[in-house]
Amino acid sequence: MKILASDFDNTIYLEDDKEKTLKNVEAIKEFVRKGNIFCVITGRNYTDLKIFLNELKIPYTYLICEDGAKIFNYTDYCLDTTYLDKETIEKVLPIIEKYTKDYYLDDGYNKTTNLNDCVKIVVNCIDEVEKEQIVKVIKEKNLCHIYASRVHINIIEKTVNKENALKKLINLEDLDYDKVHVIGDNDNDYEMLKHFNGGVMKKHHEILDELNKKEYNYLYEYIEELMKY
Repeated sequence: MKILASDFDNTIYLEDDKEKTLKNVEAIKEFVRKGNIFCVITGRNYTDLKIFLNELKIPYTYLICEDGAKIFNYTDYCLDTTYLDKETIEKVLPIIEKYTKDYYLDDGYNKTTNLNDCVKIVVNCIDEVEKEQIVKVIKEKNLCHIYASRVHINIIEKTVNKENALKKLINLEDLDYDKVHVIGDNDNDYEMLKHFNGGVMKKHHEILDELNKKEYNYLYEYIEELMKY
């Protein structure tokens, strides 16, 4: 039995390639049919992710959403939540507002106005220079974990990342650490790729180059390789 934790966007789900996405899904189904554990690990929130999972009929044993702030089992029961504390939010928001960027608070399921129920701040930003500036300023304050994705800046609690979420899941569900394999493509996958066995997508963030992981064109290729041994 093996455990595979896979990033979603540009790993499982390829927005511009439906055919290869469906091949990835079929490989996941075969992986699960053979008695293995499959976990989707993503920056998306639960509600958004479930739309895609239901549409593509992707089987899973666990979901890790919001980069690790929310962990769910196969019944969609929430096993763990890590909130972004109110004091941090109150310090971060004025910095974001200074740049006049649209943003919202996310409770793991939907947008929220409740500062006591927030797991992530999502800032809408496509300008690469502005993204870099905002990330730099907030990082210097050392208030939280912040990173930029393609069209957003994501702000979560300091300790939240995919590596820590997987370690937490292993402890919660008494899983075998040595059987965990991971794959991803972006900088928010860095920590889990550094600390677990795995591979990277051929099209990946440059920061992952330093990990010297084997590259794969498509997820299904990695799954086929995993099932050979």
